[in-house]
Amino acid sequence: MLEAPTPPPPVQMRKQPTAPSPGPAGATHTLCLPDPAESGPAILDSFHSQEVWAGHTVELPCTASGYPTPAVRWLKDGRPLPADNRWTNHVTGLTISDLRTEDSGTYICEVTNTFGSAEATGTLTVIDPLRVTLTPKKLKTGIGSTVILSCAPMGSPEYTIRWYRNTEPVLPDEAISIRGLSNETLLIASAQKSHSGAYQCFATRKAQTAQDFAVVVLEDGTPRIVSSFSEKVVNPGEQFSLMCAAKGAPPPTVTWALDEEPVVRDGSHRTNQYTMSDGTTISHMNVTGPQIRDGGVYRCTARNSVGSAEYQARINVRGPPSIRAMRNITAVAGRDTLINCRVIGYPYYSIKWYKDALLLPDNHRQVVFENGTLKLTDVQKGMDEGEYLCSVLIQPQLSISQSVHVAVKVPPLIQPFEFPPASIGQLLYIPCVVSSGDMPIRITWRKDGQVIISGSGVTIESKEFMSSLQISSVSLKHNGNYTCIASNAAATVSRERQLVVRVPPRFVVQPNNQDGIYGKAGVLNCSVDGYPPPKVMWKHAKGSGSPQQYHPVPLTGRIQVLANSSLLIRHVLEEDMGYYLCQASNGVGTDISKSMFLTVK
Repeated sequence: MLEAPTPPPPVQMRKQPTAPSPGPAGATHTLCLPDPAESGPAILDSFHSQEVWAGHTVELPCTASGYPTPAVRWLKDGRPLPADNRWTNHVTGLTISDLRTEDSGTYICEVTNTFGSAEATGTLTVIDPLRVTLTPKKLKTGIGSTVILSCAPMGSPEYTIRWYRNTEPVLPDEAISIRGLSNETLLIASAQKSHSGAYQCFATRKAQTAQDFAVVVLEDGTPRIVSSFSEKVVNPGEQFSLMCAAKGAPPPTVTWALDEEPVVRDGSHRTNQYTMSDGTTISHMNVTGPQIRDGGVYRCTARNSVGSAEYQARINVRGPPSIRAMRNITAVAGRDTLINCRVIGYPYYSIKWYKDALLLPDNHRQVVFENGTLKLTDVQKGMDEGEYLCSVLIQPQLSISQSVHVAVKVPPLIQPFEFPPASIGQLLYIPCVVSSGDMPIRITWRKDGQVIISGSGVTIESKEFMSSLQISSVSLKHNGNYTCIASNAAATVSRERQLVVRVPPRFVVQPNNQDGIYGKAGVLNCSVDGYPPPKVMWKHAKGSGSPQQYHPVPLTGRIQVLANSSLLIRHVLEEDMGYYLCQASNGVGTDISKSMFLTVK
């Protein structure tokens, strides 16, 4: 608000002769007119500094005294004001409408007359309304991915940024880090399902607050083949193209193989890959001028950080049949295995498989497809390990064959384990036991995706087939998701469980005696924390003597419990006087309570 200008000093007065006017009894009168004293300019009203919102109008006051009347000139950052119809020079100062950030600067009001000059200097700061943009707005990716959220404030400088997930503050830990000079970047390494949710970034500067939100969805992003190619027969030199489409989170990368060998890109083998707007990865394998050796089982494999998926089909190039040399195969017990008969050339009469001189299939776990692929489901070490023979009938009385050895490795099997309910200060011992699997087995532990190293009260003890996690004194920092990982030559398996540390209730703000004013609102402060979040109950004992018996406070429209557990009384009445008890419990440890006395005035 502009202050009223200080009135100018009194003007000196002296008598001036005038034409006489007739008066009674012939008397003569003279009229006295003021004659301003000549003087140099003096600043009467000015400004030192102002902060104004962009788009608003401001008046920078500058009034001066002096005679003759001083001329006024305004400068901005040492230069005359630019020509702009948003600037209007009045007797009382300079008005600027539709303010812009570039209007910020140092303004000088110069006043000058023939007897001297004076000036006043002030600073104008034009503030853009604070805005923030959180990107990406929606992120759908796979478990184990790295998640990066960026909060970009615009407008007001000198802001602070706070992060929330599902309305709860985000606290940095082994997986979550908040980076940047103003905490503008949130990074989650090896994100887990528990990191899904609605994220908000709040930017604050003085009384300004702005926020934006983003949704992060973490799902099992294991790739899956959604579209593929079919088997076909082509002539030598006849170009063909194969297509494989896959989805996953993050979008997978597709690679190609022919009869278990990676396809080498050359003049006749070309691949291309691109990702659609819906996240589908499309890959093509183009073969120009194919020869007999370009026939066989083509396989496309889609991989990302979560896992892989594959599809295969035979492409036959006409010519004399033969079988490529077969490579020995290592299968994993409990999983499925495909064994391709690496035949090239076409036509041929049939492809058959034998094991121990027995024609396959000879049990329900074996399937021989028309293209000659043998599938073993739920592989068993004792039954499926051994020598397999592929026999191709190329003429009614003529066969060719190749053998392949299948070795079966047994992956680790982790026995189920659970974290018991834990309270602060307790000892904790959790064993991770591997009940089967080929030796040697390596066992490691991770917390929230990060490797756990013994130290700071946490001890890892490992033997051949077991590892134990020991915490000497449980605290809140031990909350999180713990994963036991067992690896051997066959596979890597894991089992994850969550540790939730229970914390007994404690007072953050204790109730204290206070006065209430009749008819006015009053708040009885009481704030607690703990885990699980404590439940708070308010009780009241009327009267000013020692409390005899407390009764639950009836919660009505006039009285209610606030989100921070304090008690709000919208209109204090005389009947509200007395002792109040704030009592908190969460099933951990002992309930806590604190009383206070409310006086009504």
